[in-house]
Amino acid sequence: MDKIEQIRARQTKSGWRPKVTALVPCYNSSAFISRTLDSLAAQTWDNIEILIGDDNSTDATFEIVSAFASARDDVRILRRNQNLGWLKNSNDLMANATGELMFFAFHDDIIDPTYVETLVLALDDNTDAVLSFSDVEVIEVSGEHAISKFDFLSGLQGSFARGRLMVRLPHGWWVPNRGLFRAWAFQRSGGIKPNSQGEYCADWTWLLHLSLLGGFVRVPEVLCHKYYQPDSISKRWDHNRDQRKALRGAGMREVWHSEVGLAQRAFLAAYIALQPWRWLQRLRRAQRKITGR
Repeated sequence: MDKIEQIRARQTKSGWRPKVTALVPCYNSSAFISRTLDSLAAQTWDNIEILIGDDNSTDATFEIVSAFASARDDVRILRRNQNLGWLKNSNDLMANATGELMFFAFHDDIIDPTYVETLVLALDDNTDAVLSFSDVEVIEVSGEHAISKFDFLSGLQGSFARGRLMVRLPHGWWVPNRGLFRAWAFQRSGGIKPNSQGEYCADWTWLLHLSLLGGFVRVPEVLCHKYYQPDSISKRWDHNRDQRKALRGAGMREVWHSEVGLAQRAFLAAYIALQPWRWLQRLRRAQRKITGR
């Protein structure tokens, strides 16, 4: 029995067949988005919705996604009449999704055919979890390859334990953002929020809040492939003092607006506020790993 047959045999026993929405925020991605779309079309999970947000691209991106949509009945395109930026684009996609589960299919990522099916099963096996994710292969602009993993949350029970870990910005904290999450997490967290410096590392505050809502389940195999582009957003960040200060403030606000108890919120917010040097050192190390800078 091959891998796909094994996965389908497990799925058949479960009986749970949630609709999954692939969220595709894209902008000026005509050079590479076709391979992303092809990887979505190749998924073994058949109860899928592909929701594309073209962020007022000035190249042929809209024509490419339109041609893709014309050949399928499970694709919707939201074409923006002005550029929203990846945060607003992503939040609006989540607000318009109809799936019980969702994941970000970023316009330069490729996922394996069993990505959705495997991560659905991981959530089915862990009903208290809010998110499941795999390891990620990172392909730099130079062509260098590396595998990024995140296993620090393994075995941690309870929102406070997970939050105490996530506020420390452990190495690989960004990897779960390439995972599958429950749709209700968007409503309860309020989405991905900007900070006073804009979109800087906003996925960290998003993942921090999600970790306070439920567990993260790691599938220890590579199912997602991240391709950095020369103009990738994270490559353009300066990681300066103002940006780090803004992110620290955003983390504190995210904790305060979470559902954990008052004492736990106070502790987590104080950790971020009162240990800035240690916290910023971890941030710098994490960003060097992500961006190579």
